Amino acid sequence: MTLGFFFNNAHCYGCKTCAMSCATTNLPEFDDVSMREVRTVMTDDTLAFAFVSMACNHCADPQCLANCPVGAYTKLENGIVVQDHDACIGCQTCVKACPYGAPHYVEREQKVRKCDLCRDRLDRGELPACVEACPGANLEYGEIDGLKASHPDATDKIANVLPDPSTTTPNLLVAPDPKLA
Repeated sequence: MTLGFFFNNAHCYGCKTCAMSCATTNLPEFDDVSMREVRTVMTDDTLAFAFVSMACNHCADPQCLANCPVGAYTKLENGIVVQDHDACIGCQTCVKACPYGAPHYVEREQKVRKCDLCRDRLDRGELPACVEACPGANLEYGEIDGLKASHPDATDKIANVLPDPSTTTPNLLVAPDPKLA
């Protein structure tokens, strides 16, 4: 079983509630750090733009894990990529290695943090904070094969929006906004 995210880019209206919920749930002491961010994507139509909600994609081949010089990252059996924050030396190698920009350097700690799919919430039978908070129900998490079955038209490729998935094989599916196609 490998867990991942589905994001409905076609219906996201950029409210950033997912990012705010992530920040207040996981890092309330750092009001300027969120492990999920909503990016605005410009389109060819100057009057149209789209939004992409991004966090760690718990990749099959995570570059943060492959490039961390101190082995601070581990991939769990369920596919979640976790960081041992105490082992982090703040070198930011993982930040540079991740094509999705998932690890975030926290200046006040001089260390890096990243999404762990709200592992503590999952252990309690709760949804990840970002998924629970999305008012448009545009984020889902679950077993990646199940998400693929539920969303057969979703993709992990959106040219000029998402990095080439061949490097990391992200556990992320996106229903793309037609404006981005």
